[in-house]
Amino acid sequence: MLLKNCWYVAAWSKDVGRQLLERTIANEMLMMYRTEDGRAIVLENRCPHRNLPLSRGALIGDRVQCGYHGMEFDPHGRCVHAPGEDDTTLQWACVRSYPAEERYGWLFVWMGNPVLADPKAIPDFHRHMVDLEWYSVTGQAFAKCGYRLVLDNLLDLSHTAYVHTSFSGNPEVAELAKVNAEVVDGMVRVTRLMRDIPPAPAFVKYGGYNGNINRWQVGRYSAPSFIYIVNGSTPAEQSLDSIDTTSSNGRWGWEVYHAVTPETDTTSHQFWAVSLPRKFLHESMHQEFDHQAVVVIDEDLAIYEAQQACINSDQNPLASDVSDVNAKGALKFDDGLLKVRGIIRRLYAQEQRVSTEQRKAEAH
Repeated sequence: MLLKNCWYVAAWSKDVGRQLLERTIANEMLMMYRTEDGRAIVLENRCPHRNLPLSRGALIGDRVQCGYHGMEFDPHGRCVHAPGEDDTTLQWACVRSYPAEERYGWLFVWMGNPVLADPKAIPDFHRHMVDLEWYSVTGQAFAKCGYRLVLDNLLDLSHTAYVHTSFSGNPEVAELAKVNAEVVDGMVRVTRLMRDIPPAPAFVKYGGYNGNINRWQVGRYSAPSFIYIVNGSTPAEQSLDSIDTTSSNGRWGWEVYHAVTPETDTTSHQFWAVSLPRKFLHESMHQEFDHQAVVVIDEDLAIYEAQQACINSDQNPLASDVSDVNAKGALKFDDGLLKVRGIIRRLYAQEQRVSTEQRKAEAH
């Protein structure tokens, strides 16, 4: 169930340059590079002549030369030269060009109908890259699982009590959280509030707490696969009435940004950033905090890759979707992720309906 009429993160901008970079997104082979004036280009990574990935070729000026028979394609995907051929006869020889935009250190690509590609639909993830008052740890992971398993993980943060015990988890995060999941302006927002609980290790080490705290986790999902999470805290005796937990970190906390890009039905690219105000983290702790952020990502990666392996081995004949969790039931903390899956199903059905209507119109 891979959506196409949407923006996905294809790469970190810093990784796209004058070398041909290949990546598969939503089962489509892409190739990225920069023109000589620095513009990011995304093309189909398949020569229309004999199907060699164009990323196996060479970049000559702003043209991509196929490494098999030397055909050359411009940044619009048009074949502008074929050795020994009259170039005017090669109208069949073109590759698809994908709309691309750069924001916040990421290169976004539109995988569907290019007419519908609206840059205003790119989510606002600005703080982690452009605000000099914030400190950020960034990274990228390849997950051997469907992207919805990653979204499930990020929308139900009760798992931190059991998966991230060395950083953000303790039993109270799961046992004592008051959870509310709601759909707001087409997004899903999951608010987890914990009052008067012991601080998890990160809040002691980096936040300086030595007594109970109030803590919140507010996750926000935007289609197709973007997650923004606000983590915050105050001393237990402090009232929360004046704090906007959807945007404030209180006395200490951090924010997390995830762009989960499906490669195939059962593999995904995960682009992430962990950010917090510089005043929350002494410079001497940067290296250790950076390491811990990567450890958390690796801990999650092990979980949803193990889930996918289990799903792949499922002998249940009704479990036909290899990218779905195939759960036998739900817990109350699943409300947010179930709302997300409802949005994805609705958008997918809408895309399929439009696609069917277009095919019928073309047939007539």
